[in-house]
Amino acid sequence: MIRTVFLLLVISLSGCTAIFGDTFHDRAQDYLDAETKDRMQPVEGQENLPIQDLYIIPEVTMTTASVIVLDEDGDFVVPGPKSLVLVDDEESMSLVESQGTALNPRLERDGAGTQVLRLNGHFAFAWTAVAEALAVSDYTLTDLNRSTGTYYITIYDPLAERPEKSFWQWLTNSNELGIEVGYLLRMNRSRLGVYLSLQKDTETLADDALAVSFLTDLQKLLVK
Repeated sequence: MIRTVFLLLVISLSGCTAIFGDTFHDRAQDYLDAETKDRMQPVEGQENLPIQDLYIIPEVTMTTASVIVLDEDGDFVVPGPKSLVLVDDEESMSLVESQGTALNPRLERDGAGTQVLRLNGHFAFAWTAVAEALAVSDYTLTDLNRSTGTYYITIYDPLAERPEKSFWQWLTNSNELGIEVGYLLRMNRSRLGVYLSLQKDTETLADDALAVSFLTDLQKLLVK
């Protein structure tokens, strides 16, 4: 009885291939025959929206793809990544110089009428690019907090009145205005990138004229 059951089990397993065809076919290389679909087109009225590839698939030649490395036991060996190629500093470009076009910085008004600077690209890339631009600007970057998307900067505000006169101002009866004032540059994520706004504090927007002036300067730095 046991021998009969064993024979039936062996026969049923051996017939799987005939019954199910290539169900158990090795599909590791099937992606090479995948078809490329046409790029999605924006709907009417949205033609100017920036479109970018999120996951870029590099070109793979059949020569490279057909080379399969096996170990001593005949198991497939996963190929390692290509080595990084270092270039001289003189020939390399800064992050802002090489990606200024990709960021496409542009001044806009949001739904509430607030002046903002919109950037294409992912948050991580835009965050680094803005930090690099601020570092070479005439503004002082005192601190930053990536988790909250905040740059802490100081800007000379010609309309700001000094809290109290210095000794020399008292002697000369000077009514000089304008001081270095701390502001927050906030980076927020949006559906198609990020946008920047200038604030006095976490609850108050900066003066509109000052925001336009500052964001315009930053825009110029990001496209250099």
